[in-house]
Amino acid sequence: LAVPTVYEPLAKKRGGEDPISFLNKQLLQKYDPTGKRRALVHSKTGLRAGDIIKVTYLDRTDVVGRVLGVKRGENNVGTNILLRNKINRIGCEVRIPVFSPKLRNIEIVQRPKQYLPRAKQYYIRNTKLDVDDIEASIKRQNKKNRKAEETK
Repeated sequence: LAVPTVYEPLAKKRGGEDPISFLNKQLLQKYDPTGKRRALVHSKTGLRAGDIIKVTYLDRTDVVGRVLGVKRGENNVGTNILLRNKINRIGCEVRIPVFSPKLRNIEIVQRPKQYLPRAKQYYIRNTKLDVDDIEASIKRQNKKNRKAEETK
């Protein structure tokens, strides 16, 4: 009879952590070394549907819009944000990957006084709840605030 060969078990790699979560941590460290974007997307005080945000790219172009939904990637860096704005009275939506190396900054411009129900607000499209031209409305609001301060 031939005796089967028995090999020693392989050494534990990655500190015993499974490969998917280990790779996810490495990718997050690569694309978000400061942890600012992770905190923005994954914390309770971070980004919510209904917030108005401004995304700045490395080539200094800006995108301003209302967040309709945040798709959080589980064990990957595929988290993205769906923004909606109106340009020339036409509704425009853009999906922005949060961990893209082309992004410079994501900042929250305004939070609503009261959030609408649901985590993803696709239902506001073409209703009375739909967004207006956000940049123009923020300028109008700032103008009103300045006039109110001057009258005091």
